[in-house]
Amino acid sequence: MFAGLAVLLLVIGAIARFAINDAFDGVDLATIGNILMAGGVLCLVIAAIQGAGRMGGSSRRFTTERHVSPDGDHVVEETRTN
Repeated sequence: MFAGLAVLLLVIGAIARFAINDAFDGVDLATIGNILMAGGVLCLVIAAIQGAGRMGGSSRRFTTERHVSPDGDHVVEETRTN
C-alpha cells in the first residue's frame, strides 16, 4: 500500500517542483513539491521496513486442523508447521 502511495507522491511532487512554472499568489509550488517528494520518500522507507519484516523470519506457516467426533463429545486439534 505504501509503495503505491510513495510513487504517487513522488510523481506529483516532482511535477509541482520541476514542471510547473506558473506562479500563484501566496503559493510556492516548489515548496509544495518538495514536501510531497519528502512524503513519498517517507512512504518508501515505511514500505521497505514492512517488506523486510515480512521476509525476515516469518517463513513459518502453521496449519491447525480441528476434528470433532460424530457424537460431539471429543475434539482433537492438530497444529503442524509447514
